[in-house]
Amino acid sequence: MWKLLIADDEPKIRKGLRNSLNWAEIGVEIIGEAEDGEIALDIVRSRHPDIILLDICMPFINGLQLIEKVKQEYDECIMIVVTGHDEFSYARQALRLGVFDYVLKPVSREQLYNVVIKAIDEINSIKKRNKYYKWAQNQLSQNYKILKEKFMNEWLENHFSSSEIREQLDYYKVKFADKTGMLLVKPVEKNSMVEMDDWDNNLLMFAIQNVIEELVENLQPNIVFRDNKDNIVALTGIPNISDWFQLKDKFESCMEKYLDKSIRVYQKVIEKGTDEIPAVYDALIDEMSRESSYTPMVIKAKQYIENNYFKEELSLEDVARDIKVSASYLSRVLKQETGTSFIDYLTQVRVKMAIQLMTDPSMKIYEIAERVGYNSQHYFSTAFKKVLGVSPVEYKKGGR
Repeated sequence: MWKLLIADDEPKIRKGLRNSLNWAEIGVEIIGEAEDGEIALDIVRSRHPDIILLDICMPFINGLQLIEKVKQEYDECIMIVVTGHDEFSYARQALRLGVFDYVLKPVSREQLYNVVIKAIDEINSIKKRNKYYKWAQNQLSQNYKILKEKFMNEWLENHFSSSEIREQLDYYKVKFADKTGMLLVKPVEKNSMVEMDDWDNNLLMFAIQNVIEELVENLQPNIVFRDNKDNIVALTGIPNISDWFQLKDKFESCMEKYLDKSIRVYQKVIEKGTDEIPAVYDALIDEMSRESSYTPMVIKAKQYIENNYFKEELSLEDVARDIKVSASYLSRVLKQETGTSFIDYLTQVRVKMAIQLMTDPSMKIYEIAERVGYNSQHYFSTAFKKVLGVSPVEYKKGGR
């Protein structure tokens, strides 16, 4: 039902308009009557009528003032002026203000019926136009998103020159923070830790992308998209380096909680500006590819280590207990597949995380040591130098 408001200071006129037609028969409900412009405006604000029949000469707020206010606040409302011959100049002024039509008093049933039916037709046309406009806007938005995603993928694959990249970044309004990080997310089967079957892949990727977009919403600026290898890529600002590395755990727990799915998350800080983005992406893809050759047991072990490296007393037995195998068997298989012992792999993970934390100039070496699982700065420095050949202090100063 279309909602109609009658606004006229004369009770006789209001009654005549109310009783002139079988309003329900033409799909109209009279939602209120107003004897002055103030009351009419209150009803407009509370009930949002589709059509208003209004007089020009009303107390407090006259018809012309009411028209202006309604146009400002509720532009979709159709207004029809009901006026006398001596007020005709006001009617012309009302037309200039944008009313739909006018009828002269005394109003015949036929006149009223015709103008209201015309108004209903106009409302239907407006609704259709608005519906089409929203559809068109949605299509444009979807196409824009697809093109933006296409650009990001081509950029990752090094298809553009530096000037073309800058031009495209400006066009798609893609911005990066001074400190930016990349996350690469891959869905895997919970039990076997292998890639998902294709049957529900598109739906799953859509769901994962939506969850990640929500999780990084506050890490501005950010961009989340699907790459050509069926991974989700997120580029985000890094307001706090330690919190940013906790995203891995947050992603994994949210996927378990909301989607009942497992994912693998690979992340890396982009240290040398946007030109480094394709190289960082390649490094994460390489890391993911190497891992794909591992057995599910080794993948689970690595995942446990990466999620718990900061625990000072983390041991091979802890990892074995979590994945339900013996420590000796895990040690042997880990060495066979990765070429690295448990202690060496744990040290590599800790050093890798320490390097990422060093991108925050405010963090002291002893703080970094504690964050990655060492209670002794000396022990941390020894482990760091064993892996990289330089001490943490030398590395931080640029002697890498």
